[in-house]
Amino acid sequence: MAWNDDLDPNSAAYGIAAEVSDRIRVVAGPGTGKSFALKRRVARLLEEGIDPNSILPVTFTRVAAEDFHRELVGLEVPGCEILRSRTLHSLGLWILRRQNVLESTGRVPRILNQFELEPLLYDLPPNFGNKRQRAKRIRAFEAAWARLQNDEPGYAQDPEDTQFERVLKDWLRFHEAMLIGEIVPEVYRFLRDNPESPECRLFDQVLVDEFQDLNKAEQRVIELLGKNCSLCIVGDDDQSIYSFKYANPEGIRNWHEVHEGTADHLILDCRRCPVTIVEMANALIANNVDREDRELEEISENGNGEVRIIQYPDLNMEVAGIVEIVDELVGEREVPPEDILILAQRRIIGNPIHDGLLELEIPVNSYYQESELDTDAAQERFAILKLLVNSEDRIALRWLLGLGSSKFRAPAYDRVRSHSEATGLSPWAVMTVLSSDDISIPHTRHLIVRFREIEAEINELRGCEDLTALILQWLPDDLERVERLRELVEKLSDECDSFTELFDALIEEITQPEIPLEVNEVRVMSLHRSKGLSSPVVIIAGCIEGLLPVGQDGDLSPNENAAILEEQRRLFFVGLTRVKADPEKGKPGMLYLTHSRRLGLAEAMGSGITPANVRRRFAYVNASRFIAELGPSAPQTEQG
Repeated sequence: MAWNDDLDPNSAAYGIAAEVSDRIRVVAGPGTGKSFALKRRVARLLEEGIDPNSILPVTFTRVAAEDFHRELVGLEVPGCEILRSRTLHSLGLWILRRQNVLESTGRVPRILNQFELEPLLYDLPPNFGNKRQRAKRIRAFEAAWARLQNDEPGYAQDPEDTQFERVLKDWLRFHEAMLIGEIVPEVYRFLRDNPESPECRLFDQVLVDEFQDLNKAEQRVIELLGKNCSLCIVGDDDQSIYSFKYANPEGIRNWHEVHEGTADHLILDCRRCPVTIVEMANALIANNVDREDRELEEISENGNGEVRIIQYPDLNMEVAGIVEIVDELVGEREVPPEDILILAQRRIIGNPIHDGLLELEIPVNSYYQESELDTDAAQERFAILKLLVNSEDRIALRWLLGLGSSKFRAPAYDRVRSHSEATGLSPWAVMTVLSSDDISIPHTRHLIVRFREIEAEINELRGCEDLTALILQWLPDDLERVERLRELVEKLSDECDSFTELFDALIEEITQPEIPLEVNEVRVMSLHRSKGLSSPVVIIAGCIEGLLPVGQDGDLSPNENAAILEEQRRLFFVGLTRVKADPEKGKPGMLYLTHSRRLGLAEAMGSGITPANVRRRFAYVNASRFIAELGPSAPQTEQG
């Protein structure tokens, strides 16, 4: 199939696919077909004989990368089976693992899981404040690099921050690990400082989707990789929703001003959503000031769709009401479970909905990051597996040695680390000789007892005959509070021949949980996680002030709080535009917005929800201001 088959020469997709400029910016709203245009562009490049290995499509998620490849194969484009799409995270790890880069940076790209940060917080010296203050310093360290503050004129780092960065990096280097926020900055620093390295000339064509969601360091990496080749960026500043990852929407807004000769393309026809939802989305996002002025254009053939806004007396009734709506949709209206997408910003809302649907035996799955490792039991099992795969995994050993102690046995471990640094022995080797009484280190008795338990289990697991026996030994049926981890292991084990393969698959699924393209259940997730998805039925739960949008932060300036409010509005905009209409197939496109009047105070405080007022043990909340901003096309709120 040729790249331009069935493609209107006057269409935006044709223009993007045929563009020959070396710098291209595509601004495309939700549901406008930007991915389709990108695939046709890649098809043209391959048909013209460009080496597939020299083409780099960068996507935001693994599923998007897999979908990109699958659709190219469907177009039967020669060479597409060789072409490899990557997320920026996987691209960064791939570059860091190249021998030339490892030797230059001296860092080991072994990424800490969220729970593995705990011993680090206790190992840092007390002069950096309490545990919460140390965690805040780590976030500031990652933010400075993500925003490239060190590259900005006038950036002045506090001497105490400089000392903290040195101590933090010393800990990470000793433990042969990295924070996830360091991956791209390390790649950026290498490419910036080594412009003649082969890594700077790996590709002839670079295409980047969702450019607005990349932070400044990530965008600079893309620029360095694309310095000597053709570079096409695609995105929409109205869908920039990742400020907690320090996203830089200005990067796509200002691209054509910074890069002379940029070819600009704009796609606004929303082929996905019903007319009513396009009108509501336009009315909502128009309240943002910091954006390019434009509107999505509705497609009349999509119909008006169905929209309901419902307020319930309390959170329990909201959860029950959503479960009832889904039950009615699946039962009476015969909507397939996979056609239903439930978006909830907090697990306090999403989890009980998930559990309520399970009780009704409605197929359902939730997608919250590292949810399989929510419990200490699951974390301990995962750390044991890491040591089984590699006994020199210093992070896993450090975490396991501290488990069961309120301060992770930091003073005793510090003595072990000092001995390790003085002798050159690894922590596992030091603990082995300590356990054998070949050396003595004061005040490490409890550490030795714990190590002997760990070593005994590792040796027992190594004696298992096959993968099935190992899984049963490692994750016994009577072990509690590991249900989600066990479920994931059962799903992955059939495709693995060894525990090393199982470990690699678990790492990928747990740290980068993705929603498969083909599902047969109701999906429950955060609005952030829904980016890139669409569904005939979308339910957005918890549409309350203090959550969506989040409450004002007293430590921030008015301008900073205004920026957060605008991003929260963009997040709601993304949620609305997940609705997909297909009237010809009897799918009009349905949207439900729900919210409650009150919830338990402890639940609200524990989930970071800012109440309007508090009475007794209840937090009272108001409807999100965003509902009032949906314009005249939005229906009146119902009582639930």
